[in-house]
Amino acid sequence: MPKENNKEKALTALLECASVSEAAKTSGLSEKTLRRYLESADFKTEYKQARRRIFEKNIFRLQSLQADAVETLQRNLNCENPSVEVRSAQIIIEANRKDFETFDILERLENLENEHQKQTEKS
Repeated sequence: MPKENNKEKALTALLECASVSEAAKTSGLSEKTLRRYLESADFKTEYKQARRRIFEKNIFRLQSLQADAVETLQRNLNCENPSVEVRSAQIIIEANRKDFETFDILERLENLENEHQKQTEKS
């Protein structure tokens, strides 16, 4: 059972720390042990799943803040401080450009997937 406890400590530390070295200090385990765990397929899978859950949670948190952020940018477009107004405009334009590119890429990917599916069905 101590090994499982060490793996839990290692996983927690790796998720909370910026480096393996820092995680080793935090967990009380050696860097060698952490690196060995990270080479294990099962541990690596568990680590990736935990990182994905954290990432998805943070994305949800960011999405919940978007309406307020957009309102702030909109308000700052007319705040009578030229540098703030220009920066707000830049952020809005850049976000729109990225969104357009993302939607374009997703549409192209969907078309490729549909085309591939058609080819697969013909075969």
